Amino acid sequence: MRLRYDPTTNSLRLSLDREPGETSRTVDLPGYVDVGEGGRLVGVEIVPPPGLDLTAALQPWTDDPVAAEYVDVDPDSAYITLSVPEEGIDREQVRAAQATLRAELDDTRRLVALAIPRRGTGYEISYPSGNQ
Repeated sequence: MRLRYDPTTNSLRLSLDREPGETSRTVDLPGYVDVGEGGRLVGVEIVPPPGLDLTAALQPWTDDPVAAEYVDVDPDSAYITLSVPEEGIDREQVRAAQATLRAELDDTRRLVALAIPRRGTGYEISYPSGNQ
């Protein structure tokens, strides 16, 4: 998976190493951002809006041999793990905050990329897009 900073929207854009298709539309998704110590992005939970089949939308991700290890999907939500605590840290405080994520979908309603706002009510991601 690839995570890039987009300064125009102050968001992180998550995509597969090889994007599955062209973006034909965007959809706002309710979800949660998990932030660890030092503002490190731990992961995101996606809650599908009515009419979006999350299992089908994430199929390119669950079919990818690398990404599949980090994507957990069930009918009501999906969780994408983006980082784990540093070695030697047994317990880490992780803060979950509601966020509106933006999904880029292709013509077949498959997820091409996911935009994660760097800042929101109750959280700020400072790493990997800024100082750690």
